[in-house]
Amino acid sequence: MIRSASYTRAVAKMAATLALLGAWGAVQAFPGIQNDWQSRYGGVSASADNAGCQLCHAESNGGSPWNGYGWDLLLAKEDLACDLDINGTVSNSEAFFCVELDDSDLNTADNLTEIAANAQPGWVSGANNIFYSRAGTSSGNLPPENIGLLDPDGTEPPPPVLPPPSEDDSRIPPGQKRRPTIVVRPGQSIQAAIDKARPGTRIYVLAGTYKEAANSTNGLNVSKSGISLIGQQTRTRQVILENAGNQRNGIVVVPPDRTECMSCHVDLKPPFELAPGVENTPSHPDPVIYGFEIRNFTIKGFNNNGLFTERVTNFNIVNVHSVENPNYGIFPTLSSNGVITHSSAVGSDDSGIWVETSENVRVSHNLVADNVNGFEISNSDDIVLSHNEARGNTVGIASLLLPDIFDNRPGAKRFTFNNNYIHDNNRPNTARPGSILATIPAGIGILHLGVDDSVMTGNRIENNDFFGILLADYCVVVAGSPYACDVD
Repeated sequence: MIRSASYTRAVAKMAATLALLGAWGAVQAFPGIQNDWQSRYGGVSASADNAGCQLCHAESNGGSPWNGYGWDLLLAKEDLACDLDINGTVSNSEAFFCVELDDSDLNTADNLTEIAANAQPGWVSGANNIFYSRAGTSSGNLPPENIGLLDPDGTEPPPPVLPPPSEDDSRIPPGQKRRPTIVVRPGQSIQAAIDKARPGTRIYVLAGTYKEAANSTNGLNVSKSGISLIGQQTRTRQVILENAGNQRNGIVVVPPDRTECMSCHVDLKPPFELAPGVENTPSHPDPVIYGFEIRNFTIKGFNNNGLFTERVTNFNIVNVHSVENPNYGIFPTLSSNGVITHSSAVGSDDSGIWVETSENVRVSHNLVADNVNGFEISNSDDIVLSHNEARGNTVGIASLLLPDIFDNRPGAKRFTFNNNYIHDNNRPNTARPGSILATIPAGIGILHLGVDDSVMTGNRIENNDFFGILLADYCVVVAGSPYACDVD
């Protein structure tokens, strides 16, 4: 939800929000909303501490009237476009997120820029403030006194310059340091912002189509801890990252020593053939990137993969859509403590969403369609698939052991599949000839192969022509194939 440079939208929607205003009265609002606000933007926030109720309200005791920021939050609370988890209610956190790119006080600086500068997102200097109430709007109001920094756009002294990062700053979890912010606009480079960013930076990308040509292999490379890529999304516009020429991958989040993939591999298509003279050694298991978040991106038309992570812990992939990336859509490997939610993958000749050699990953409220494997979970531990839909794939969910990655993780256990809708997965198998995936027949809802200690409950599985659920010992399934178990 983006607020225009005038308050006409607020006036037009005022009638629809009247019932909501009482619920956001001062008695209920101050402890709940302020605490949630501080939780999102820092345990101790000078903005909220200095302003108190007047972060959102004109009066120190809260209630009517509201400033521009408080009013935008009210509108977000009743706007189901801000309902990220699609549960019918917009939480405080979802409302904060929904208005971060708005310019609520109409001073040319978006709300998040002001919050990052410890300034007040709802107030401008002088008699230039608009108040919003049940009765209407009034202009020409002064801001409250002594609430802290106003107008981080040149009319007030700039915020202090942060010191340069220490040598080991990239290893500090992002929640333990203040986050600066960069905004990327159409025509600018997202990669340039990533290169400029300190570890822990939030990079906001305004809606538009971006083609990043700086790297011939990958659209975007991220090799720093705590980077957040947040795309702006409205009802009609979104952030789209498209192949700039002949790039293999859309977004790659890997340690610095892994960014030049083509120095080790002949190709990035399965089975990732190594270049001559490069030994096949297991990847180091410890994470190198601490914290990564991406929201509201569509990744489209790359030759191999959409989004790939390696050796990342604490990652969030939210509302990310892989379209026509023929190998893997969303692909975390050797990663941990992650969430993939409200995302989709369509049109992969291998796996739409593949969690490989990873642990403690929750995959929920996603759609996979028109892939060979909708979801693939391999050689991983403690994985939850919940409230997803898999349709029109060759296999809806493939949870299995793969022999060629035993060195990285030799087992697979504790998978939980609950409340998924797995249906009509009868797509012809178009996997690479000669691969183990090419041997699997179409029409399987869930293929559970060689995985221990798993639970399936509450799933709806229908119209898969070969098997609804196929549970099997690994060696039985691959007997007689080039991947047969060694019986010597």
